Formats: sequence, structure tokens, C-alpha cells
Amino acid sequence: MSNKLTGKKKLRAGLKARHAGYHRVGFIGAGRVGSAMAWHCNRLGFETAGVTDKKPKQAWVVYGLLKIPYVRLKPSDVAAASDVFFLTVPDRHIEPEFVAIRRWLRPKTIVVHCSGVLGNDVFKGAKEQGLETLALHPIQSFSSHAQAIRSLPGSFFALEGSAAGLRFGRRLVRLLRGGCVVIRGPDRPLYHAMCVFASNFENALIEASENLAGKLGISRRRAAKMLAPLMRTVLENAVEYGAVPSLTGPVQRGDAMTVAQHLDALTRRAPELLPMYRTISLHLVDIARQQGLSTAAARQLRSILRIRPKGRRNP
Repeated sequence: MSNKLTGKKKLRAGLKARHAGYHRVGFIGAGRVGSAMAWHCNRLGFETAGVTDKKPKQAWVVYGLLKIPYVRLKPSDVAAASDVFFLTVPDRHIEPEFVAIRRWLRPKTIVVHCSGVLGNDVFKGAKEQGLETLALHPIQSFSSHAQAIRSLPGSFFALEGSAAGLRFGRRLVRLLRGGCVVIRGPDRPLYHAMCVFASNFENALIEASENLAGKLGISRRRAAKMLAPLMRTVLENAVEYGAVPSLTGPVQRGDAMTVAQHLDALTRRAPELLPMYRTISLHLVDIARQQGLSTAAARQLRSILRIRPKGRRNP
């Protein structure tokens, strides 16, 4: 993967970075997010103050991606040399890592985390110490270092921070050709749940589809190829028209007979997927009602989908 820009572009990016006085970036945490942020900051003309990780090999990998000589640094060394200090570590480690490192941070340093659920208040005492803060969560899914580097540009980011932190965050997002929205601390758990619905829940649905494909003798790889065009079209339609107007399928049509056949097949061959099917289909009934599904059709579908006491059969 190339890390080269033309001299003119790199100079321009570097000048933009230096204009605000924040041009040396350091990282604790060399996972996928940290690696991608470090790579792009380097590409955009920021100077790397250092990268460190509890697993030195991971830091070594990032130095390789940046094409700069590996130097094994202590977290305090990186903190003291940084104008912008990223804590790209798991959520549960952000606060203790900050507490452990804060005495080496110089006033006006921007301390950054990339958690979606945590806000600015995780940096307790930062304001009193003269530190600036930024929560910078990329609304993106990263499955590998290389994919993270490819996918980060153009992404949206959820920001929260001090005034200087937000200015820097917005500038960095613009340099990454992305978009941003400010999500305040109390709202960040709900915001992150939104992201989970749109991303991780897809994995559960795809895994369920693969499970059913296996029962039909279709390999996971084959099922992925079969279903990919369908999934892409659904996503494209939802993005263009909205989730409610683009809904199709048996629930949208009020086709209770087909839904009953699904329930019967799942009961016999994949009973572990019944709760998921029932819960999601009941929500689809609500969506279909917004499309104009009749009250009678909705009532019949809900009756079929609700779990009934043993000994009673669905109509």
C-alpha cells in the first residue's frame, strides 16, 4: 500500500496541520483503529511522535506501515512528545491509561480517544491540567489493518470535545474527506447502539442466513455469493428511499401463509432461529403498517408471529 503524496500535496497538508500548532501525533494502542489513524495522519503531513502498545510487535507493524524506523518507546516518552495524543485502546482501558499517562502530557495537548460509547468526561481532570480533549469515533467497521486504512477516508465521525479539540477534529475529518456530527456524552450510548443496529446486527442476520444455507447443502462461500446482490440492493434502496418505503417481502405484502410456512420450517429445522425471526418480523409489521398494510392483515401476522402457550396452535 503506497504512502506517497506529491511534494506539493504533502506540503499543503503539512502546512494545514502545522497552522494550528498541532503537528506531532502520538499513539498508545496499535490495533486496527490506531494503525489506520497513524497511517493517515502520517500521509497528511503530521509528524509521528511515536507509537506504543503493550504488545511491542503490534507497534512494530505500525512503524512498518509508516515506513519509518522502529523505536521502542515508553508511553511517557510518546505522551511528552505529542501535540495530539491518541488513546486508541479498548474502551475499558481508556480511563486508566489516561490516569497513568496524564502527568507527562503538556498543557494544550489534545488527548483523543476513538470510542463510540464514551464521551469527553472519561478524561477526568483534563481541563484543570490545561489539556484539550476530543472523542473521535469513526462510523466504520474495521476487520484488518489494511481494510481499516482503505476504509477510513470518506467515513463519518462522531465528535465531542473541548473547543480546541473540536476544531482539530473537524480539521482532521475534512482532511480525510469525511463528515462529522457532534454527539454529546449523555447521548453517546444511544448513538453507539444505533451503530450496532446498522453493523453488528447485520453479522447476526448474515450468520443466520449462512446457517440456513448449510441446512440446504449450500456452502457458506456459495451462500455469500448468492445473497450479496440481494443485500446490496436492499442497502442501496434503504439509503436512497429510506427503510420504510423500500421494505419488500411477505410481511410487507401481508402474506400470512408464507410467514406461517417459514415458522413451520424453522421449528422443524432451525428452532434456534425462531426467536430472531419472530422479533424482527413483528417489527417489520410495524414498518409495513407505515406503508399502508391493513389493520386486519397486521393483526393476522401478529397473531401468527407471537409465541403461543404450548398446546395452542397458530391459526
